[in-house]
Amino acid sequence: MIIIGIYDDHNASAALSINGEVVCAIQEERFTKRKNEKGFPKNCVEYIMKQYDLSNENIDIVAMSTIARDDLNNLNYPIDAVFDIDDYIDMMEDYWKPKLAGENYPKDYAKQIFEKKFKGEKSFYTIPDEFYNLDPEELQSKVSEVVVNDIANFIQIDKEKIKFYDHHTCHAMYGYFANPNKKNKTIAITVDAYGDGKNQTVWKIENDKFELVTDSNQCEIARLYRMVTLYLRMKPLEHEFKVMGLAPYAKEKYSKKVADIFDELLQFDGLKIVHKNRPANLYEFLNEKLKYHRFDNIAGGVQLYTEKILNELFLRAFKEIGFKNFVFSGGVAMNVKANKALGDLDFVDDIFVAGSSSDESQSIGACYFANYENNVKNKPLYNLNLGTENIVNEVDEYLQKNNLDKKYNILKADNKYIAKLLSEGEVVARVCGRMEFGSRALGNRSILANPSNPNIIQHINELIKGRDFWMPFAATVLDTYVDKYLVNPKGFESRYMAVAMDTKKEFLHEIKAGTHPYDETIRPQILTKEQNEEYYDLIEEFSKITGIGSLLNTSYNLHGLPVVNDIDDAIHVFENSGLKHLILNHVLISKR
Repeated sequence: MIIIGIYDDHNASAALSINGEVVCAIQEERFTKRKNEKGFPKNCVEYIMKQYDLSNENIDIVAMSTIARDDLNNLNYPIDAVFDIDDYIDMMEDYWKPKLAGENYPKDYAKQIFEKKFKGEKSFYTIPDEFYNLDPEELQSKVSEVVVNDIANFIQIDKEKIKFYDHHTCHAMYGYFANPNKKNKTIAITVDAYGDGKNQTVWKIENDKFELVTDSNQCEIARLYRMVTLYLRMKPLEHEFKVMGLAPYAKEKYSKKVADIFDELLQFDGLKIVHKNRPANLYEFLNEKLKYHRFDNIAGGVQLYTEKILNELFLRAFKEIGFKNFVFSGGVAMNVKANKALGDLDFVDDIFVAGSSSDESQSIGACYFANYENNVKNKPLYNLNLGTENIVNEVDEYLQKNNLDKKYNILKADNKYIAKLLSEGEVVARVCGRMEFGSRALGNRSILANPSNPNIIQHINELIKGRDFWMPFAATVLDTYVDKYLVNPKGFESRYMAVAMDTKKEFLHEIKAGTHPYDETIRPQILTKEQNEEYYDLIEEFSKITGIGSLLNTSYNLHGLPVVNDIDDAIHVFENSGLKHLILNHVLISKR
C-alpha cells in the first residue's frame, strides 16, 4: 500500500509510506527557505511524486492530517513563516483582544495584514472571501470540499483517495509506531496547543491496538508556554526553545513565585487537565501578573510549572492504566527538560519521544494512521535520514560549473584527516547523505566541533549561528561512550536529541561545549553504527586521536533560516559565514 501523508499547517511537511515503511519525509521550509513554512507543502509533494514515480495509478491514499478546516486566517496565509514578534503583538491587540472579549473583530484579519504588509503571498487553496461569513459547520464542509478539489487537481488523483485523519491520533500513532524498541503495554500521551478540538489525549496501547482513555480541550500548557514566549518578546511557535534554554539560569525560589501564579490556571479532573480560573485573555493576564518578575525567573517559572503538570499527568495515567512504558508526542514533547523530569519518575520504566514530535511529524503520523486503519503493519523508524540527497555526479558537476576549485582547496573527504582538523580546533560543516527530517540536525546537515573546548561556542556563534548567548549546543555521543558521559540508568532511547540527561562530572570536561553551560545537562544524540555508518566512523576516528567519543553537533544554517537542503544551500552558507571547512558528500572544501 502506497500512502502520501500531508500536513498543511505550521511547519508543513509530506511523507511517503510504502507497505508500512516510511521511506521519505520532508518539510516544506527546506524548499522555500522560510522557517516554519505553512500551507500545502507542494514542493515536498512534487519531490516525492517525481522521486518515487507516483501517480493516480499507484497511490492508494493521500492521508491529510487534521480534520478541522475552519481557521481561514491560518489556512489561507503563512502567518508563522512571515510574522515577526511585533506582528504577533499587534495581532494579540487588534484581533484576539476584541474576539476574546466578545466584541466586533476583523474575521479576515490575516487577509488585511497580508494585503498591506506581505503583498504577493498566494494561498494554495482557492477559498473565496465569502467563506468568512459562513457559520462554523457550513464553513468546515465547504472548505473541506475546496481542499479536496485543489489537492486532487494538483496531484491529479481521484478525490475519493483523499482522506482526513484526526490530529492527536496522528501524534500518538507517530510516537508509538516510530519507536524501534516499542513495548507491548504502553501509555501514549499527547499534549499540544490545539488540533481537531483537543490539546491533550491519553491512550492505552496493547498488542498494537489503540484505546483512547481520555481527552481534553482545556489543557493549555502549550498555549501558556507560547504566550510566555511572546511576553518575553520572543517569537511564538519558534522561540519556545529559547525560553527552555533560559530557564536553568533562574533561582528556584524566584521561579516558584512565577509558577504559583500559573497554578490558578489549570487543574485535574481525573486524567483530564481542565480550566481552573482561566482568564479569557491569557496574554493580558500575563501582562498584568508578570510585570514585576524578571525575565529569567519567568522562563524558570513556566518551565517549573510545565514539569509539575506533566509529572502529575503521567502519575495519574500510571495509576489508572497500570503500564510503566510511555511514549510522549505533540508540541510539548519537544521540551527536552520536561522529558528528563518525566524519565526520572520512579514508576517510569521507559519513555520514548520520537524525533521532532511537533506538528512537522504529522505527515508521518498520518501515514501510520492510514496503515493502521487498513491493517497494514507499521514499521519503526531507525533513523530520520528521510529527505533529499546530493549524489556524487551532481556535486561534481556543481563544483565544475561554478569553478569552485579556483577559489577553494578541494580534497577527497577523508574521515581521518577531518578528525584531525576537528581535534586541532577547526569547525567543520557536514552535508552528506540524505537530509534528516525535523528540527534537530543529526549529523548529515550539521556543524561539528571538538566538544572539549567551551570557547568553541562563542567561535561558532561568531562564525555563523548568531544564537542567544544563553543557548546550549548539543552533542552526538557514540553508543560505546554512553556509560562514560551520560547518567542514563534506565537506558532510555535517545537517537533524536529528544530527552535531556545529566552528565557524569568526572568526564564533563571532554564534552562541556555540548552541554548546557549552567546546569551541565546534555541533549544527546546517542549514535549507533547502524544509524549512520559514515558519521559514526568520523567520530570514531576523532576518538582515536583525542580519546573523546563525541562531537558538538548543531544544525547547518544561517541564523533564522531553515537547515540547509541542497548543494546551493550548502555553498551559500559556506560562502556567507566564517566557516573554513565543508564536507559536501564525498569532497572536503576548504577556504584558502
